[in-house]
Formats: sequence, C-alpha cells, structure tokens
Amino acid sequence: MIENVLKYFPVELQRQILNTKVNDNLKEIRIRAYQKVCLEYYNLEVFLEYVSTTTDILNILVNISKNSIYAIQNDINNGFVVVPGGHRIGICGEAVISNGRIINVKNINSMNIRISTQVFGAANKILPYVIKNSKTIRNTLIVSPPGCGKTTILRDLIRQLSNGVENLNFKGKNIGVVDERGEIASVYFGKSGLDLGKRTDVMSNCSKSTGIDMLVRSMGLDIIATDEIGQKEDIEAILRASLSGVGMIFTMHASSVEDVYQNKNVSCLLNDGIFECIVVLSNKNGAGTIENIKLVKNLGKEGECDCI
Repeated sequence: MIENVLKYFPVELQRQILNTKVNDNLKEIRIRAYQKVCLEYYNLEVFLEYVSTTTDILNILVNISKNSIYAIQNDINNGFVVVPGGHRIGICGEAVISNGRIINVKNINSMNIRISTQVFGAANKILPYVIKNSKTIRNTLIVSPPGCGKTTILRDLIRQLSNGVENLNFKGKNIGVVDERGEIASVYFGKSGLDLGKRTDVMSNCSKSTGIDMLVRSMGLDIIATDEIGQKEDIEAILRASLSGVGMIFTMHASSVEDVYQNKNVSCLLNDGIFECIVVLSNKNGAGTIENIKLVKNLGKEGECDCI
C-alpha cells in the first residue's frame, strides 16, 4: 500500500524510506522544507538523511495532480489531498483569504502524509456490542483523538457487517457510506481501493449531510456509515435519517464519553437516544486500543452500562 504514496516522491527519498526496513508499520511521513524527512511509527521516530526543499514539496503536489494543480485546488484549499489507497496528505503554507474563505494555499512548506492501513479483523472486539441480534445493529458512535484508529476500525466494521458475521449469526446488510474526504473507501475512477464488503455502496466527495440524505432517499439501505461527524448540518441529516429506521455507525473526535456530551451538536443525539453504543479508543497500547464500550439503554445518560 505504501507504494501508492512513494511513487509521488523524489527517487532518492523513495530509496531512503524503503531502506529503513520498518516501513510496514509506518504511520506518518513528515516532510518539512529544509529539514530532514521524519518517519513516524507508533513508538518510534526515524529521521532520514534526506533534506527536502520547497521544490520537492511542489513537485510532489504536481505529481499527485498529474501535472494539473488546478484539478486538486479545492482539496488544497481544505488543507489536504487524499490519494489512491486512502492516504491523506496534509499541507501547510500561507493561506490566501477572500470573503472569509480560503481560496488558495501558497508557498507550501510542509506535508504530513498519513498512511492508510486496512486491518482485517480490527473490529472483532466491538462486533458483539454493535450487533444487537441476528437482524439489527445498535446505532454506534466510535470516538477517539486523531490517529487512534477510528477510521481503520470503522472500515473493518463496515466490511464485516456488509459481508455478514457467521459466528454471530448476523446476515450481511446493505450499507451506504458517505466518504466525504475519500479516506474510508478510497474510490478512484469508480473502483474502491479498500475492501468495504460486498453489499456496500459509497457516495464520495460530497458533504456528509448531503450524502446521508441522498443515500436514505435512493438506495434502500439497512445501515449508513460515515467518518467524523460534528457539524450542525451533519446532526440535522442524522436526525432525518433516524426517522427512516436505518441503522447508523459514525465516528467523531473526542477523548471520552464525557467529551461527547460536551459537544453541543452531538450531545443532542445522545439525549434523544439516537446512539445505543459508544466505543472509546486511544493509542495507549497502539492505535485502536479500546478504552471503553458503553451501551445506552434509555435516553441520555440514564441506563448506561460500561462494558469494558
């Protein structure tokens, strides 16, 4: 999978990364102008001898865009570009503002490449809590700080629920995924770069609220899933979807259940009893460490049960 990223880099940088011999566990590649490139693993940093330049960074973007920076301008304005394989390339530079909106980022001087990984079985520990019975799931919210495995576990959860889980007597369901940033499925020219199961439909490159509404209206789904909810528009779309009876699996940035209740947008979903299962992750013992699984039986905090 890492080859999907390295092909955009200067040849010498590719060589040095591959020569580290530990790149299978690579989490991030940090490229800063006139600094040594840094490889980040979950418990290790490796600084290469390669010193990048602003020209290197620009050339990487040109390679990603296939010589047409204009084609990825909207992504640049949002601060990141997603490439095949679901790898997310964040950028920093000088923002150009017009009418309160970023219309360009110039003099780009650093990049953070987050390596996407598909871990089959990553969701095994939480499946018995997400699955309510042989036919239905509990509406589930997966929360963690950035870089703690939310998307990896979400992806595997979608895959297994889509295919069916034989040992839990759960038949596969039709699942709709709103992949706003292209990180969950990494659809490229109509083909998903990651395995989300045989009964999964993906709506890419649209807002979560728009995608949720479209999927509910048009696809006859059993479950809807998306990553990193939190905006007011997301919550409104989720509330509308809940009226259709569709199952829901979402993620958000937070460090604890208490943090979720402090989010004024998401807390209303908890208080309305939308979510029945909350999974809290950390990277205490590596990304995807399960800190807590909380089942919510009634509205709000009443009737909660800590499972872990």
